[in-house]
Amino acid sequence: MHKPFHDNPEKVVVREKWDTTLLQHLHDQYKIRYRYLGLPGVDLIDVLLWRHMIDEVIAFEPPGQPPNQRKAIEQLRKNMRLRGINGIAYWGSFEEVVMLRKDFEGQLYAQSKIITLYNLDFCNEITSRVDTQKQGKKAWRFEAIRQLLRDQGMCFERDGAPRHFIMMLTIRNQTSPQRIRPLLSGPSLLAEAKTHHDGCIVKNPLPKDGRTLLIGSHTWALKTGVYNCLLSYFNNPCLSVLFFPPVLYNGTPVRDKDNRNRFVPSPMLHWVILCRFADPEKIGVDCSPDLYLSRSSIAVGGRGGVEWRPQTGEVNGGPNAPDPIEWLRAYGGKVLQGL
Repeated sequence: MHKPFHDNPEKVVVREKWDTTLLQHLHDQYKIRYRYLGLPGVDLIDVLLWRHMIDEVIAFEPPGQPPNQRKAIEQLRKNMRLRGINGIAYWGSFEEVVMLRKDFEGQLYAQSKIITLYNLDFCNEITSRVDTQKQGKKAWRFEAIRQLLRDQGMCFERDGAPRHFIMMLTIRNQTSPQRIRPLLSGPSLLAEAKTHHDGCIVKNPLPKDGRTLLIGSHTWALKTGVYNCLLSYFNNPCLSVLFFPPVLYNGTPVRDKDNRNRFVPSPMLHWVILCRFADPEKIGVDCSPDLYLSRSSIAVGGRGGVEWRPQTGEVNGGPNAPDPIEWLRAYGGKVLQGL
């Protein structure tokens, strides 16, 4: 029997107070319905919460531990049937299925329609290597996200609608100097990212030992690196994008691999990005708001809500509590065109 999943209380706040508020507003105000692609887990918590707005689900579930590696995918498919959820569940890591175009059962993966809601909820680092069936461990996460956007662009080129979609991305707020430095250097680093990096590296430098584990201590580096990568991906297909403030929260602690009796914290980072396919004559990404990297992050507070929580290099968000609808009204003018 499937063991009940105990949801993380701070994740509940992010899902219900931040994500749902925005998704429901777009659904009510603009009649948006969602075609969902993500990693909902066998309990389908976010899908069930948003099911009145969702038409179809494309889910991924990696193999579990031996001896019953199929237990989770079978439970996921069963729960989708019992709940009457229209969609498909692929057996394999999200990255491998998207990159190799088929899952462990040989089930072919192809995108036939525009996805209107991506929920890429990773429990580990953005640079983590994932186990693949035939090619060992691969650092395919960024490339898989790039492939999603290629597929999305091809669907829009063919169908021309819908024009808008949302990408949610959740990663562990953890890295090491040797893993984050490649994302913060080189000719692909945008001017805004380089300016932010140069200011933050003085105030909160990366340790000289490249293997040092940075757990929740260098949010500025992950924010800068992820933002820079995503903007380069959003350039093809050409998109107008609105970045919402990254949300910091504490996930469920995990066992230390070197000491199974000890648990280590799981600080997490969650982004919501509203995207619109740009007009055909547009060249380059139209990104809002200006000076995004220096704007305050937010975090789950002590009273079951969210609050401004400036990180290194960020200014305070102001006296009022963060609100995704107010952020949308303040900075979403360009992206909301055509809704």
